[in-house]
Amino acid sequence: MKDISYAALLAAFLFMLIPFWLSYKQKLGISKEMMTASVRAFVQLTVIGYIITFVFSIENPVLFLFIIFIMIVIASRTSAKRGEAFERSLWIAFAALVAAEAASVVIWVTFDIVDFEAQYILPMSGMIIGSSMVAVSLVFDRLKREFDSTKELIMGKLALGATRRQASQELIEATVKAALIPSMEGMKTIGLVQLPGMMTGAIIAGASPVVAVKYQLVIALTTFGNTAITAMIVSFLTYPAFFKQRMF
Repeated sequence: MKDISYAALLAAFLFMLIPFWLSYKQKLGISKEMMTASVRAFVQLTVIGYIITFVFSIENPVLFLFIIFIMIVIASRTSAKRGEAFERSLWIAFAALVAAEAASVVIWVTFDIVDFEAQYILPMSGMIIGSSMVAVSLVFDRLKREFDSTKELIMGKLALGATRRQASQELIEATVKAALIPSMEGMKTIGLVQLPGMMTGAIIAGASPVVAVKYQLVIALTTFGNTAITAMIVSFLTYPAFFKQRMF
């Protein structure tokens, strides 16, 4: 694979100055978060680049499962920041991510899709945890905004005798749909607009296109399925907090 010069890497960072400047100029309030995310990505990828060979060579299942646990904890803490208005947002995020990861690993191992080894389980788990983390963040963010904008409607439904679940049905639907938009749009255009990295990389490495497509389908379907499950779990576990905390 062709090496990338440091000048080219610097150019990529300089490119980020464009949206940073636009955000600052238009007072969008996301400049600091954008730059923080870019710097963190650089540091994290640099570090993992040096240790990934060791990580993939781990043969002790307990050890690489512990690494997955750490990944889930970090993802939970990251997504829970969007749910600071709710009680137990960290634990809700953690439970949803554990459920998504466990379901994926069980499917992969039960149907002998991949061997239960670090070099296969860890990168595939990273994809699942990453997409599920985004769904959790979107659910927390959207739920708060939906409740804020529909307080009167919910109170009206409660006054007419609706249960909390019935009064919250429409906002739960809107929240789950919004959280799944990135995944659904990606699924609709996979192979047409975007060429999945795993499939493309496998083909370039010499794998049969049919085999590469099968693996990519497994990843795409389990990722999308778990994103949907995660969004639903978080929505169902989170909405009661508005009533318990009397947020309206």
